[in-house]
Amino acid sequence: MENITLSEEIIETAKKRAAGQPYPHLIKSLKAIGVDNYFVKVSNHKRTYTSLNGEKLILPPDMPEFEPAETFELEAVKAAIKKIQDGSIDYHTFLREIGDAGIHTYVADITGMKVIYQGPNSEYEYEEIIPEV
Repeated sequence: MENITLSEEIIETAKKRAAGQPYPHLIKSLKAIGVDNYFVKVSNHKRTYTSLNGEKLILPPDMPEFEPAETFELEAVKAAIKKIQDGSIDYHTFLREIGDAGIHTYVADITGMKVIYQGPNSEYEYEEIIPEV
């Protein structure tokens, strides 16, 4: 894999390549351009992408900020994940639902093929495996 400098345009191209397909296809596209992981602040959708060589790209918030709940509700988190996987809600609604369920951030660990949803402190988290495609 060549060493690509991360940019918003490259991330958007990877997203377009995976558009209309399940989430694992986005992960495959990001992996192909050398992204190791990305971190999302749920309250406003601020994203930080990290490449395999450690380079970081921070994309600014693109939705109105809200305050995630301080109470972690695992079943509500799982329900929101299922809805986004089924395509019954859009991404910003998903962020709002996991925020209302106590998720403050999540990390997509592309190398480890998992997403770690993190609550108000480190004792509250939920991990989901990303299937290979």
